[in-house]
Parts: sequence; C-alpha cells; structure tokens
Amino acid sequence: MAVIGITGGAGSGKSFVAKLAAENFDMLHIDTDRLARTQMMPGGASYAGVAQAFPDCLKHGRNVPDDRKTSGDISTVVSNETNGEIIGAKKEKTADNSASGDLPEIDRAALAARVFNDSEALEKLESLTHPHVRETVESLIEGSKGLFSHVLIETAILADAGYCPLCDAVWYVTAPEEDRKKRLTERGYDEARIKSVFGSQPTDERYRETSTYEIKNGEDADESDLLEQIKSIMKDMGIPETNAEDEDEEEDDDDERR
Repeated sequence: MAVIGITGGAGSGKSFVAKLAAENFDMLHIDTDRLARTQMMPGGASYAGVAQAFPDCLKHGRNVPDDRKTSGDISTVVSNETNGEIIGAKKEKTADNSASGDLPEIDRAALAARVFNDSEALEKLESLTHPHVRETVESLIEGSKGLFSHVLIETAILADAGYCPLCDAVWYVTAPEEDRKKRLTERGYDEARIKSVFGSQPTDERYRETSTYEIKNGEDADESDLLEQIKSIMKDMGIPETNAEDEDEEEDDDDERR
C-alpha cells in the first residue's frame, strides 16, 4: 500500500486534484483540515484545549470545559470523500457525550481573526490541534489496510507538520500566484488575508525540496490535463489505475468464469 502526501499553497487547487485522484484510483483521501475542524467541534479531541486557550472565540457564553468534562470517549467515523462509505472508526478521548451538547461551539471565523497576523497565537493553536490530527491520520492509515489500496494525505504544511516520514511520495500542486489570488478572491478572501495566508505557508523552494512530484494546476489546466498528470505520476510509481467501471468489469469477468 502506497501512502501519498499531497500539498500546495492556498489556492493551488490541491483539494480538487486529491478528489480527482481518489475518484480514479483505489485510495482513501484524508483531508487534515477537515479532520482539524471536526475535532474542534464540541466533543472533539481538540475542543477542550482550544476552548480553554481561546475563550473569546466561543460562539456563546464563557463556559470553558474543565478536566472533568474530558473523561469520556466517543467514536468518530471517517468517510471516503468520494462515495461516503464509512471506512473506519477511532476511539478518542473527548468531552462526555452528555455534556458536549451543552458546550458552546468554537467560532471558526473569530478564531481565524484571532490568529491572523499573530504568530504566537497561531503556534499555540497548531500545538493544540496538530497532534490529534496526526494521531488520527496514523490510525486511519493502519485501519485502511485491506479496504483501500492506497492512502492520500492532503495538507498545506505536509513537511512542516511532520508527515513526510509517513509518505512513500509527496505531490506538490502548483499554480501561478495570480491564479491562486484569483481563486482565493472568489472564495471571499480580501487582499490582506491573502497576503497573510501566503506569508504563513512554506515557500515554493521549501515545497519543492520536500516533494517527489509536481502537478501544474494553473488556470490553463483543465480536468483532463490534471488527470493525465496524475496518471503519469501513478504509472511512474508503479500503481495501476482503478475506478468503479474497472471494478464492474472485473465482477462481470468473475461471473463469466463462474
């Protein structure tokens, strides 16, 4: 089983490339940003620590969870993003189920504003969330054996978050800066926020020195172009293409053999 890391700066389109790869190859797509958001919900693994560190970012009230409310376990299921099938479950130390419904949600917009241009606050947030995400990613890799042929880990800071040792290869999705700015503007980012995000992420040189392959995803690259790049990389890695149509054909062949 190959474990592939996919990374790139904001607006590079790495999520679309990851989705395209997962749709055409038998792989589990793990989105670390999505995991982090889920784990910051009441009852999530990161919730108590983030709520205690940033009480001004709670949506209502000031009821910060204490240690007594982090003694329970809940089962968190993670799904294949392409077809919604549950592929595994993991027990995490989290808030008690009966208490989590009474806890205020973390206001993600307020939290983003709180760490905006504040490197110390951002480092604090990352120290509270990254270890839980990493633990879950490792568990999912192990749990996916026998269910998926490969695993794709998507994260913007793959090398700096320490995921490279887990990966057999790293894909770096690139796009011209103007294309990335355009995409982020369409998502509601203003110039100041774009500048801050670009400044907080690894440099192009850093991405390249920690990557195995590069996928070009500028505005002139359409879906077929991207798929051809993905197929070429997978072929170079010795991984055959698989999709639902192929699986159906294999089932038909099996029926004929029977």
